Amino acid sequence: MEQILYIPSYNEILAEYKNAKDLKDSYEEYGCKGLEIICCGNDDRSIILPDMVKGLHMSFYPFWIDFWNKNEDALYSEFGSRDVWEGFYGGKEHSVLLENFKKDLAHAEKMKAEYVVFHISDVTIKGVFTHQHIHTDEEVIDASADLINQLLDEKEYQFTFLMENLWWPGLTMTDPKMTARLLERIHYKNKGIMLDTGHLMCSNLELKSEEEAWSYIEKMLELHGDLIQYVKGVHLHQSVTGEFTKKALKQIPELEKDYYKRFKQVYELLGNIDTHQPTSCLKAKQVIEKLDPKYVVHELMAPNREQRECVLKKQSKLFLERG
Repeated sequence: MEQILYIPSYNEILAEYKNAKDLKDSYEEYGCKGLEIICCGNDDRSIILPDMVKGLHMSFYPFWIDFWNKNEDALYSEFGSRDVWEGFYGGKEHSVLLENFKKDLAHAEKMKAEYVVFHISDVTIKGVFTHQHIHTDEEVIDASADLINQLLDEKEYQFTFLMENLWWPGLTMTDPKMTARLLERIHYKNKGIMLDTGHLMCSNLELKSEEEAWSYIEKMLELHGDLIQYVKGVHLHQSVTGEFTKKALKQIPELEKDYYKRFKQVYELLGNIDTHQPTSCLKAKQVIEKLDPKYVVHELMAPNREQRECVLKKQSKLFLERG
């Protein structure tokens, strides 16, 4: 079981590190063996070197199924105009999604990543605020499998392809039948699941404490039986925010007419739901060690290097505790 630090790869964040050695020293001090990166911009100084990279989180679109399926009525409803959705996705044809994702895979190969991570989810902006969705788990899973198979079938890759759960329609890790449906439909042999613990907590609005949240995760894992062998990695963090979410569902704001202003509104809300806070609960250690994934990724929210090292220090201590 290797501990890994998640970090966005772009100049503004990486400017906090003097050089590659400084970055490496900053995470190795807390027991991490490498990085999981997501490319949000440029790394002009090449601070992140291939020998640091364990995993690459692929880019993602919160709402993409209807663009993939060419459902223009749904696209007009979400974006308001063709120009807006073509600008959002970067092209007119749904094949642009494949091209964008292929760039991620090419970068993963360049950086010699051992695994990549792909979200299995779809949600409208309105759906985030109301929890009323236009697609079922089955629809999202089947569309995701279609896209993934087209993406991976044409070339032999060496990395493990890990699919991540969210609490929106798709892979939620609350229904073993849906998890099995996804795994059965993916052709790629070296496949698995990246279990996001905070996302799984967000799927249950009745959780009141970390202890209760980790017991819930344990229950969901037990429910999956032999399917748990596919969990190769864990995005480790906690978000016990059910009470906040229930209040938010009763106080839905007036949504902006401009799509990108609505997008900003939804991300402000999501930051208060999916908080990516460190866990120090002994139950967390017990659950993770029983699961015994290959990768444990500290995916924590922090505005700067000082806070990043502070929350990493707090959570990494979990694996030094006895019991």
